[in-house]
Amino acid sequence: MNQESILIVFKDKKKVTKNQDFWIDKFKKKYIVHHLFLYDFLHLTNKKIAELVNSKIKNYNINIILFEGDHISLIDYNFIKNINDDVKKGFFLGDDSVWHQVNLITASACDFVLTDPVSAYKFEELGIRSIFSPVEGNNNIFKDYKNKKEIDVLFFGRDKTDRNDYIRILEDNKIKYLSVNPYMEISNTIEKLAVLINKSKIVINISKSLNGNRFFNPSSKFKFGYYFKGRPLMVGLCKTLCISEYSISNEILYSNKELPMFKNKDEFIKLVKLYLSNSKKLEDATKLFYESSLKYSDDYYIEILKIFFDKTNKTII
Repeated sequence: MNQESILIVFKDKKKVTKNQDFWIDKFKKKYIVHHLFLYDFLHLTNKKIAELVNSKIKNYNINIILFEGDHISLIDYNFIKNINDDVKKGFFLGDDSVWHQVNLITASACDFVLTDPVSAYKFEELGIRSIFSPVEGNNNIFKDYKNKKEIDVLFFGRDKTDRNDYIRILEDNKIKYLSVNPYMEISNTIEKLAVLINKSKIVINISKSLNGNRFFNPSSKFKFGYYFKGRPLMVGLCKTLCISEYSISNEILYSNKELPMFKNKDEFIKLVKLYLSNSKKLEDATKLFYESSLKYSDDYYIEILKIFFDKTNKTII
């Protein structure tokens, strides 16, 4: 049987997170993958760009095309409707909690949506086929390197005000920690970050995010929300324990409480102390969390996505 081909249409090339590499590597496990960055063609009209995409669909015998969503951009309802209807059209999202109302309009021109655990239900509720798809599931990078666990507590990601609050609690309790961001030499590549995660006993995930004040976001009246982050999946695949601030997404993904969660700062420090003071509890919790996280690895999850794609029919409007 001939391998099917996917064309991934990115808006631009990310310099820090490099999510485009995660998506490409994921689908290469089952498909022939082609891709393009629309920002390389902004000298063309929208019509010409659509024609360019359609020519690639024809030349590469594309079966499925995936469009990057979120933000107000060239990739909108009209653009997608101008793309060849002979292929299955998908929409992949990384920040739907803020952009859902915009994404919903664009998604209605697609056959399916790849998004976070909660948003998948929101799209399905309106009759748009959707499934959770982890971005950070690359188990060639996020895996057990069997490094010595020499870092007690690790924070990673862009600096947030809440992180500093939790760091102060650790300092007050004389708990050793390391806090890194993507711009530091020690953690400025995904590979370096994976090594740091492997060297850590516990990684902290903060779920709280600003809602922003965009007029189309009905949640903007609330300053914060508690949303899906890919950090727990990355940590779990590295066979390190993640302790996370509560979010409903975490509860969906780890429905048997394999991911320890806290709802306030008192619960946070109690969990940290519990696992740092009891090596057996830490070992058992890490093993359980690791085994549960494996089902979100690219090797495993690509099979789920392929079944989903195969069962998804073209939308008839």
